[in-house]
Amino acid sequence: MKIGIQSSATTLDIGYAEAYRLFAEAGFESIDWNINDALKPSMITNGTYVGNNVFEKDIEEIIEYFNVELTEIKRNGLEIHQAHAPFPAYVPDKPEVLDYMIEVYKKCIMLCQEVGCKYLVIHGVSLARKDRGNTPESVRALNDKLYTSLIPTLIDTEVTVCLENLFTGAGGICAGVCSNPYEAVEMIDNYNAQAGKECFGLCLDTGHLNLVKQDVRYYIPILNKRIKALHIHDNDGLSDTHKAPYTGTIVWKDFCDELRKIGYNGDITFETFNQTSLKVIDRELLTPWLKLICQIGYRLKNIIERND
Repeated sequence: MKIGIQSSATTLDIGYAEAYRLFAEAGFESIDWNINDALKPSMITNGTYVGNNVFEKDIEEIIEYFNVELTEIKRNGLEIHQAHAPFPAYVPDKPEVLDYMIEVYKKCIMLCQEVGCKYLVIHGVSLARKDRGNTPESVRALNDKLYTSLIPTLIDTEVTVCLENLFTGAGGICAGVCSNPYEAVEMIDNYNAQAGKECFGLCLDTGHLNLVKQDVRYYIPILNKRIKALHIHDNDGLSDTHKAPYTGTIVWKDFCDELRKIGYNGDITFETFNQTSLKVIDRELLTPWLKLICQIGYRLKNIIERND
Protein backbone atom coordinates (compact mmCIF):
# COMPACT_ATOMS: atom_id res chain seq x y z
CA MET A 1 0.00 0.00 0.00
CA LYS A 2 1.83 3.07 -1.31
CA ILE A 3 0.99 6.75 -0.77
CA GLY A 4 0.25 8.52 -4.04
CA ILE A 5 -0.76 11.88 -5.45
CA GLN A 6 -2.10 13.07 -8.77
CA SER A 7 0.41 14.66 -11.13
CA SER A 8 -1.74 17.68 -12.04
CA ALA A 9 -1.94 20.59 -11.36
CA THR A 10 1.56 20.72 -9.87
CA THR A 11 3.31 19.52 -13.01
CA LEU A 12 1.51 22.17 -15.05
CA ASP A 13 2.50 24.89 -12.60
CA ILE A 14 6.19 24.19 -12.04
CA GLY A 15 7.19 21.61 -14.64
CA TYR A 16 7.92 17.89 -14.54
CA ALA A 17 11.41 17.96 -13.07
CA GLU A 18 10.59 20.11 -10.05
CA ALA A 19 7.13 18.65 -9.43
CA TYR A 20 8.23 15.02 -9.34
CA ARG A 21 11.26 15.90 -7.23
CA LEU A 22 8.99 17.62 -4.70
CA PHE A 23 6.57 14.68 -4.69
CA ALA A 24 9.41 12.28 -3.87
CA GLU A 25 10.94 14.58 -1.26
CA ALA A 26 7.54 14.93 0.44
CA GLY A 27 7.39 11.15 0.82
CA PHE A 28 5.04 10.10 -1.97
CA GLU A 29 5.74 6.77 -3.61
CA SER A 30 3.27 6.60 -6.48
CA ILE A 31 1.43 8.76 -8.98
CA ASP A 32 -2.09 9.13 -10.31
CA TRP A 33 -0.97 10.15 -13.78
CA ASN A 34 -3.13 12.87 -15.34
CA ILE A 35 -2.78 11.98 -19.01
CA ASN A 36 -6.08 13.83 -19.39
CA ASP A 37 -3.99 17.03 -19.44
CA ALA A 38 -3.12 16.12 -23.05
CA LEU A 39 -6.78 16.35 -24.09
CA LYS A 40 -8.63 18.86 -21.97
CA PRO A 41 -12.39 18.81 -21.32
CA SER A 42 -12.87 22.15 -23.07
CA MET A 43 -11.40 20.71 -26.29
CA ILE A 44 -13.92 17.88 -26.19
CA THR A 45 -16.95 20.00 -25.38
CA ASN A 46 -16.18 22.80 -27.86
CA GLY A 47 -15.27 20.45 -30.70
CA THR A 48 -11.61 21.40 -31.17
CA TYR A 49 -10.25 17.94 -30.34
CA VAL A 50 -9.97 16.51 -33.88
CA GLY A 51 -6.41 16.76 -35.18
CA ASN A 52 -5.38 18.55 -32.01
CA ASN A 53 -4.17 15.90 -29.55
CA VAL A 54 -1.52 13.22 -29.21
CA PHE A 55 -3.97 10.33 -28.82
CA GLU A 56 -4.60 10.36 -32.57
CA LYS A 57 -1.01 9.18 -33.11
CA ASP A 58 0.31 5.62 -32.95
CA ILE A 59 1.45 4.20 -29.62
CA GLU A 60 5.17 4.75 -30.31
CA GLU A 61 4.58 8.45 -30.93
CA ILE A 62 2.37 8.71 -27.85
CA ILE A 63 5.09 7.23 -25.67
CA GLU A 64 7.63 9.60 -27.20
CA TYR A 65 5.30 12.53 -26.42
CA PHE A 66 5.23 11.55 -22.73
CA ASN A 67 8.89 10.49 -22.56
CA VAL A 68 10.20 13.60 -20.78
CA GLU A 69 7.59 13.22 -18.04
CA LEU A 70 8.12 9.48 -17.78
CA THR A 71 11.86 10.05 -17.38
CA GLU A 72 11.29 12.39 -14.41
CA ILE A 73 8.85 9.96 -12.79
CA LYS A 74 11.42 7.18 -13.05
CA ARG A 75 14.31 9.43 -11.99
CA ASN A 76 12.54 10.17 -8.72
CA GLY A 77 11.71 6.54 -7.96
CA LEU A 78 7.96 7.00 -8.34
CA GLU A 79 5.54 4.32 -9.53
CA ILE A 80 2.58 5.01 -11.82
CA HIS A 81 -0.17 3.21 -9.94
CA GLN A 82 -3.10 4.63 -11.88
CA ALA A 83 -3.83 7.05 -14.70
CA HIS A 84 -6.73 9.40 -15.37
CA ALA A 85 -8.10 9.30 -18.91
CA PRO A 86 -9.46 12.37 -20.72
CA PHE A 87 -13.10 13.27 -20.13
CA PRO A 88 -15.98 13.70 -20.86
CA ALA A 89 -16.67 10.64 -22.98
CA TYR A 90 -19.97 12.02 -24.20
CA VAL A 91 -21.45 15.40 -25.12
CA PRO A 92 -25.27 15.63 -25.46
CA ASP A 93 -26.47 15.86 -29.07
CA LYS A 94 -22.98 15.02 -30.37
CA PRO A 95 -22.89 11.21 -30.74
CA GLU A 96 -19.65 11.39 -32.70
CA VAL A 97 -17.82 12.38 -29.51
CA LEU A 98 -18.39 8.99 -27.87
CA ASP A 99 -17.10 7.14 -30.92
CA TYR A 100 -14.02 9.34 -30.97
CA MET A 101 -13.34 8.99 -27.25
CA ILE A 102 -13.61 5.20 -27.39
CA GLU A 103 -10.66 5.25 -29.78
CA VAL A 104 -8.81 7.63 -27.42
CA TYR A 105 -9.39 5.26 -24.52
CA LYS A 106 -8.03 2.32 -26.49
CA LYS A 107 -4.82 4.31 -26.95
CA CYS A 108 -4.80 5.15 -23.24
CA ILE A 109 -5.06 1.45 -22.38
CA MET A 110 -2.15 0.68 -24.68
CA LEU A 111 -0.12 3.50 -23.10
CA CYS A 112 -0.81 2.19 -19.59
CA GLN A 113 0.24 -1.30 -20.63
CA GLU A 114 3.51 0.02 -22.05
CA VAL A 115 4.46 2.01 -18.94
CA GLY A 116 3.32 -0.58 -16.38
CA CYS A 117 0.30 1.32 -15.08
CA LYS A 118 -2.23 -1.16 -13.70
CA TYR A 119 -5.35 1.02 -13.42
CA LEU A 120 -6.93 3.49 -15.84
CA VAL A 121 -9.81 5.66 -14.59
CA ILE A 122 -12.41 6.38 -17.29
CA HIS A 123 -15.42 8.53 -16.40
CA GLY A 124 -18.76 7.15 -17.48
CA VAL A 125 -21.79 9.06 -18.77
CA SER A 126 -24.23 10.59 -16.26
CA LEU A 127 -27.74 11.88 -16.81
CA ALA A 128 -27.73 15.61 -16.08
CA ARG A 129 -30.86 17.47 -15.06
CA LYS A 130 -30.57 19.77 -18.07
CA ASP A 131 -30.23 16.86 -20.52
CA ARG A 132 -33.71 16.37 -22.00
CA GLY A 133 -32.48 14.28 -24.91
CA ASN A 134 -31.65 11.23 -22.78
CA THR A 135 -33.32 8.91 -20.30
CA PRO A 136 -31.82 6.63 -17.64
CA GLU A 137 -32.13 3.78 -20.15
CA SER A 138 -30.38 5.63 -22.98
CA VAL A 139 -27.58 6.76 -20.68
CA ARG A 140 -27.06 3.16 -19.56
CA ALA A 141 -26.84 2.16 -23.22
CA LEU A 142 -24.17 4.82 -23.76
CA ASN A 143 -22.16 3.49 -20.83
CA ASP A 144 -22.54 -0.08 -22.05
CA LYS A 145 -21.25 0.97 -25.47
CA LEU A 146 -18.34 2.87 -23.93
CA TYR A 147 -17.03 0.14 -21.66
CA THR A 148 -17.80 -2.97 -23.70
CA SER A 149 -16.10 -1.41 -26.73
CA LEU A 150 -12.85 -1.48 -24.73
CA ILE A 151 -12.96 -5.20 -23.95
CA PRO A 152 -11.10 -6.39 -27.09
CA THR A 153 -8.24 -4.01 -26.25
CA LEU A 154 -8.21 -4.91 -22.55
CA ILE A 155 -8.25 -8.67 -23.03
CA ASP A 156 -4.58 -8.94 -23.94
CA THR A 157 -3.32 -6.46 -21.32
CA GLU A 158 -2.85 -6.33 -17.57
CA VAL A 159 -4.70 -3.02 -17.37
CA THR A 160 -7.93 -2.67 -15.40
CA VAL A 161 -10.35 0.08 -16.40
CA CYS A 162 -11.88 1.72 -13.34
CA LEU A 163 -15.31 3.27 -13.42
CA GLU A 164 -15.74 6.14 -10.96
CA ASN A 165 -18.63 7.19 -8.75
CA LEU A 166 -19.56 10.58 -10.19
CA PHE A 167 -21.86 13.50 -9.56
CA THR A 168 -23.30 15.87 -12.13
CA GLY A 169 -23.50 19.59 -11.54
CA ALA A 170 -25.48 20.63 -14.61
CA GLY A 171 -28.65 22.15 -13.18
CA GLY A 172 -27.59 21.49 -9.58
CA ILE A 173 -25.55 18.75 -7.94
CA CYS A 174 -27.14 15.31 -8.17
CA ALA A 175 -25.97 11.71 -8.28
CA GLY A 176 -24.08 10.61 -11.37
CA VAL A 177 -23.18 7.23 -12.78
CA CYS A 178 -22.01 4.68 -10.17
CA SER A 179 -23.13 6.86 -7.24
CA ASN A 180 -25.71 4.16 -6.62
CA PRO A 181 -23.57 1.26 -5.34
CA TYR A 182 -25.90 -1.38 -6.77
CA GLU A 183 -25.69 0.21 -10.21
CA ALA A 184 -21.88 0.23 -9.94
CA VAL A 185 -21.80 -3.44 -8.93
CA GLU A 186 -24.16 -4.46 -11.73
CA MET A 187 -22.17 -2.57 -14.38
CA ILE A 188 -18.76 -3.83 -13.28
CA ASP A 189 -19.90 -7.44 -12.93
CA ASN A 190 -21.71 -7.35 -16.27
CA TYR A 191 -18.68 -5.98 -18.13
CA ASN A 192 -16.32 -8.47 -16.48
CA ALA A 193 -18.66 -11.31 -17.39
CA GLN A 194 -18.62 -10.19 -21.01
CA ALA A 195 -14.84 -9.95 -20.94
CA GLY A 196 -14.42 -13.35 -19.32
CA LYS A 197 -11.82 -11.91 -16.94
CA GLU A 198 -11.48 -9.06 -14.45
CA CYS A 199 -10.98 -6.09 -16.75
CA PHE A 200 -13.09 -3.58 -14.80
CA GLY A 201 -13.21 -2.24 -11.25
CA LEU A 202 -14.03 0.95 -9.38
CA CYS A 203 -12.03 4.02 -8.45
CA LEU A 204 -13.71 5.20 -5.24
CA ASP A 205 -13.90 8.98 -5.09
CA THR A 206 -14.47 10.11 -1.50
CA GLY A 207 -15.36 13.70 -2.34
CA HIS A 208 -18.01 12.66 -4.85
CA LEU A 209 -19.60 10.34 -2.30
CA ASN A 210 -19.80 13.21 0.15
CA LEU A 211 -21.45 15.52 -2.40
CA VAL A 212 -24.28 13.09 -3.11
CA LYS A 213 -24.69 12.29 0.60
CA GLN A 214 -23.56 8.67 0.35
CA ASP A 215 -22.16 7.18 3.55
CA VAL A 216 -18.92 5.20 3.14
CA ARG A 217 -20.29 2.70 5.69
CA TYR A 218 -23.02 1.86 3.18
CA TYR A 219 -21.18 2.22 -0.13
CA ILE A 220 -17.83 0.52 0.47
CA PRO A 221 -19.16 -2.86 1.76
CA ILE A 222 -21.40 -3.20 -1.31
CA LEU A 223 -18.58 -2.52 -3.80
CA ASN A 224 -16.13 -4.56 -1.71
CA LYS A 225 -13.27 -6.12 -3.73
CA ARG A 226 -14.35 -4.26 -6.84
CA ILE A 227 -12.65 -1.17 -5.38
CA LYS A 228 -9.24 -1.13 -7.05
CA ALA A 229 -8.14 2.51 -6.75
CA LEU A 230 -8.93 5.67 -4.77
CA HIS A 231 -9.37 9.39 -5.33
CA ILE A 232 -9.04 10.75 -1.80
CA HIS A 233 -10.15 14.32 -1.08
CA ASP A 234 -12.48 16.19 1.24
CA ASN A 235 -15.15 18.88 0.89
CA ASP A 236 -17.98 20.57 2.75
CA GLY A 237 -20.67 18.43 1.15
CA LEU A 238 -21.74 21.34 -1.04
CA SER A 239 -19.03 21.85 -3.66
CA ASP A 240 -16.27 19.73 -5.22
CA THR A 241 -13.35 21.56 -3.63
CA HIS A 242 -10.77 18.72 -3.68
CA LYS A 243 -9.14 19.50 -0.34
CA ALA A 244 -7.05 17.39 2.01
CA PRO A 245 -8.73 15.02 4.49
CA TYR A 246 -9.79 16.61 7.79
CA THR A 247 -10.48 19.97 6.10
CA GLY A 248 -14.08 19.05 5.21
CA THR A 249 -16.94 16.96 6.59
CA ILE A 250 -15.98 13.38 5.68
CA VAL A 251 -15.57 11.00 8.63
CA TRP A 252 -12.18 9.50 7.83
CA LYS A 253 -12.22 6.87 10.56
CA ASP A 254 -15.30 5.35 8.93
CA PHE A 255 -13.54 5.38 5.56
CA CYS A 256 -10.48 3.60 6.95
CA ASP A 257 -12.52 1.10 8.96
CA GLU A 258 -14.54 0.07 5.91
CA LEU A 259 -11.45 -0.31 3.71
CA ARG A 260 -9.92 -2.54 6.40
CA LYS A 261 -13.03 -4.71 6.49
CA ILE A 262 -12.92 -5.40 2.75
CA GLY A 263 -9.17 -6.05 2.82
CA TYR A 264 -8.25 -3.15 0.57
CA ASN A 265 -4.51 -3.20 -0.16
CA GLY A 266 -4.22 -0.81 -3.08
CA ASP A 267 -2.60 2.60 -2.96
CA ILE A 268 -3.75 5.58 -0.89
CA THR A 269 -3.99 8.17 -3.66
CA PHE A 270 -4.86 11.84 -3.22
CA GLU A 271 -6.75 14.07 -5.63
CA THR A 272 -6.19 17.28 -3.69
CA PHE A 273 -5.29 19.66 -6.50
CA ASN A 274 -6.94 22.68 -4.88
CA GLN A 275 -4.22 22.64 -2.23
CA THR A 276 -1.30 21.92 -4.53
CA SER A 277 -2.08 24.40 -7.33
CA LEU A 278 -0.30 27.73 -7.55
CA LYS A 279 -3.61 29.21 -8.67
CA VAL A 280 -4.75 28.65 -5.09
CA ILE A 281 -1.66 28.74 -2.84
CA ASP A 282 1.66 30.61 -2.75
CA ARG A 283 4.69 28.81 -4.15
CA GLU A 284 6.31 28.96 -0.69
CA LEU A 285 3.46 26.86 0.73
CA LEU A 286 3.58 24.10 -1.87
CA THR A 287 6.26 22.03 -0.14
CA PRO A 288 4.66 22.08 3.34
CA TRP A 289 1.24 21.29 1.85
CA LEU A 290 2.66 18.31 -0.04
CA LYS A 291 4.37 17.04 3.12
CA LEU A 292 1.20 17.45 5.17
CA ILE A 293 -0.93 15.60 2.61
CA CYS A 294 1.62 12.79 2.49
CA GLN A 295 1.67 12.57 6.30
CA ILE A 296 -2.12 12.30 6.26
CA GLY A 297 -1.73 9.46 3.77
CA TYR A 298 0.54 7.52 6.10
CA ARG A 299 -1.87 8.18 8.96
CA LEU A 300 -4.78 6.78 6.95
CA LYS A 301 -2.64 3.78 5.99
CA ASN A 302 -1.82 3.10 9.64
CA ILE A 303 -5.48 3.24 10.62
CA ILE A 304 -6.44 0.88 7.77
CA GLU A 305 -3.68 -1.55 8.67
CA ARG A 306 -4.14 -1.00 12.42
CA ASN A 307 -0.48 -0.26 12.91
CA ASP A 308 -1.16 2.55 15.38
